[in-house]
Amino acid sequence: MSSPPVIFLPAAADNKPRGARHHALIFFVCGNPGLIAFYHDFLTHLSNLIRTSNTIQTAYDIYGRNLRGFTDADHDHPDISKPWDLEAQIESVYHVASQRRRDTGEPYDFVVMIGHSVGAYITVEVFARHMAQGTHRAPHLTLRHGVLLFPTLTHIAESPSGRHMARLDGKLPWLADQAHRLVSLILWPLTEGMLAWIMQTAMGFTAQAAQVAAGWLKSRHGVRQAIYLGRTEMRTICEDQWEEELWEVSAADGGGGVPRFYMFYAREDHWVASHMRDEFVDRRKGRARIVIDEGDVPHAFCTREQSTWFIARKVSEWVEEMEGTVRRDTA
Repeated sequence: MSSPPVIFLPAAADNKPRGARHHALIFFVCGNPGLIAFYHDFLTHLSNLIRTSNTIQTAYDIYGRNLRGFTDADHDHPDISKPWDLEAQIESVYHVASQRRRDTGEPYDFVVMIGHSVGAYITVEVFARHMAQGTHRAPHLTLRHGVLLFPTLTHIAESPSGRHMARLDGKLPWLADQAHRLVSLILWPLTEGMLAWIMQTAMGFTAQAAQVAAGWLKSRHGVRQAIYLGRTEMRTICEDQWEEELWEVSAADGGGGVPRFYMFYAREDHWVASHMRDEFVDRRKGRARIVIDEGDVPHAFCTREQSTWFIARKVSEWVEEMEGTVRRDTA
């Protein structure tokens, strides 16, 4: 069963009587595998928390879509039969974000981007490109804040899972090329329903996440796309080469000491090398809002009900903090 490629949650009508002076967009960028349906519950919880907040006065639409190549429909045309690499995903996200409009056809007053895992890297890269190229590529687009969840920003190949993938790609590239076929062969006897049951009962996935994962595993191109994207992540996500200006607190629209980027790390993360994370955090300390979890929230937070609620609440608290810059703009 295929999952919808887009989630759009418009601002609730009752935002208007509360005196909303701005209409903004929260643009969500998936991790890998890039299926927005994994985040349905998270985005729904976030939308409800924003709608019922007593301090948020901006009307926020929430939008997210699949990364390219993760549905079979993306490969129906012979010109687009190959999987998309990380560079193509970044450019696609930048293009889609710049094309989003309010229901009136006007640009949003500003955009908050949220990225999970490699989606966090894509988010930072979109901010960097917009800072350098935005005046001619998308002058109407105002990127205000980025929320980076379980971000894989540097040296992903040094992470526990990254080391395995990089080793396979380096020593047995032919096997990496054919890994999706091996997965398909192993899973061939199992139906989507059986896979969903296994993931829900043995792996603790929510029913929603289990169904999405099962559909992805049984799709014609989804696993191939995930592996290909992952291999390009190993080669691309290395040194921190972003300009320091990108991380300046004062550069965020509205100023007032509210940072441009908010970051949430797991205490232990199989896709993030802890020593590389700590070095990155030391460089950005004081300029980004950074939380390292003290509990056991997993990297794939969107597959667990309690973790989904926890992260939605954390992000809504950050949106409330961002709202301070909006109120100063309208004072």
